[in-house]
Amino acid sequence: MWLLTLGGVFLAAAQACVFCRLPARDLSGRLAQLCSQMEAQWKDCEASWNFSAFALDEGSMNKVTEKTHRVLRVIEIKKSLSSLPSYWQWLQKIQLPEYTREALCAPTCRGSTILYNCSTCESFEALCWPQKRCFPGSHDLWEARILLLSVFGSVLLLGVLSLVVE
Repeated sequence: MWLLTLGGVFLAAAQACVFCRLPARDLSGRLAQLCSQMEAQWKDCEASWNFSAFALDEGSMNKVTEKTHRVLRVIEIKKSLSSLPSYWQWLQKIQLPEYTREALCAPTCRGSTILYNCSTCESFEALCWPQKRCFPGSHDLWEARILLLSVFGSVLLLGVLSLVVE
C-alpha cells in the first residue's frame, strides 16, 4: 500500500508544471506532506496536481512556482491547511489559464514562442493564438476596414441618391 501511495505521489508530481522549476524548493515533497495531513478534509488532494491542460512560458512558470512556494510556506507556518484547496482551485481555474493566454497572445507572443508542457516539463515551439481567440468580441484590422468601406459606400450611395432627387 505504501509503495502504491508513493508511486501515486511521484506520478502526480511528474504531471504538474508547478514542480518543473526551482527543485531546491521541494514543492512536490512539501505538497505531498500537506496532502497527507489533510486527507480527511480533501480526499482528492493529490489528484488535483494534474496540470496537463496548460503550457506556460519560462517566466510564467517561474512566477507560478515562486508564488506556490510562498503560499505553501504561509500554510506551513500558520498551519492553515484549509486554504490549500482554495489556492489550488484559483491556480487551476484563474491563474494558469491567464498565464497561458498571456504567453500565447500579443504583445508577448509574436509569431511563435517557446512553451513548457505542464504534463512533461518539456519545451516546445507553439504558434501564437489569433487575435479573435485572445480577445473574443474585438474586431481585427480586416473587419474594421470592411466596416469602414461599408459605411463609406453607403454614405456615397446616399449622396448620389440625394443629388439625383434634387
